Amino acid sequence: MNKRSRVKNVIKRFLYFSLFYLKFFDLSLKILAKVRRQHPCIILLYHRITDKNSKYHNKERAMHHHIKHLEKELPYLKRNYQILTIDEVIQGLKSGMGFKRPSVSITFDDGYLDNYTLAYPILKKHGVPATVYLTTDVIGTSQRIWTDQIEFMLLETRKDQFSLPRLFGDKELRIKTKKEKEQVINEITEALKKRPDAERKEMIVEIKKILNENRNYKNNLESRTMLNWDEVQGMAKDGITIGSHSHTHPILSRMPVQEAKVEIFNSKKIIEENLGIQAKHFAFPNGREEDFSEELRDYCREIGFESVASVIYGTNDPSNTNTFALKRIGATSPIYMLAGELVRLFWKGGI
Repeated sequence: MNKRSRVKNVIKRFLYFSLFYLKFFDLSLKILAKVRRQHPCIILLYHRITDKNSKYHNKERAMHHHIKHLEKELPYLKRNYQILTIDEVIQGLKSGMGFKRPSVSITFDDGYLDNYTLAYPILKKHGVPATVYLTTDVIGTSQRIWTDQIEFMLLETRKDQFSLPRLFGDKELRIKTKKEKEQVINEITEALKKRPDAERKEMIVEIKKILNENRNYKNNLESRTMLNWDEVQGMAKDGITIGSHSHTHPILSRMPVQEAKVEIFNSKKIIEENLGIQAKHFAFPNGREEDFSEELRDYCREIGFESVASVIYGTNDPSNTNTFALKRIGATSPIYMLAGELVRLFWKGGI
């Protein structure tokens, strides 16, 4: 972040902090509810929920969101917004009627264990619905999604530096400090997202060899970071919507389309076989516009999905009834930042 961006960020945080604690955002929402008959819905995106015992590197807050922030956010959201299930969002969009109040819906991607151990009790306590999109290949195992495999290998290695000529040429990747490791994790992950899926798999094997990371945690369930099916079933019976997030979390546009369709189909089938319910909602991995295609959207429709969610930033309103192109925003923190972003988007994206 350059100096100008840092200054703008400091000003924005001070402004949001002041307006939040002066109750301006609460008042603004009350005014908005009166002057507009219809409102959009904002779908919030979370991934991991962390606490003081969590061992993660410092990704953006939508990836690693501390439980202390979620504990403040849910009561605030419930007090100021209509919190909808993803089914209610789809119904409102399809009807063309929109939503009677400013509305939000809460989603979690990937299927991390902490969604059950940390987030679920807070959701249950406040009676707040949510959707969890599962990467089915790792559910009930101690395997990690490929992005987390890279994170784990870099955090655990004893090497100080290494090179990856296929990705970075002659550049030496320094990983002596935690900060250096975090930077390299992001560099490798972003580089691999742009490569064909087959090459991405080859590169992960190569990185394992270079870092001498040969540990296999597949059967060591004490080390798991993902949900198991009993936990998923418990949440589903308690009103949490379970959706699909592919089978192995590839970038679907970086693989042959038939293989991408198999990824989508298998994840849906596995969820339905394990839970005995219809999997109606899909969120594609990485979520950017270039990570999916119209052909895959059509395929999702053909096999019985009712929605497809992205991470394209914005609100959802009935002026666009395409439920196969849902927009989501990453849940930021502290609470005054989340409150400010939501109010800004509701005023900007009103109907």
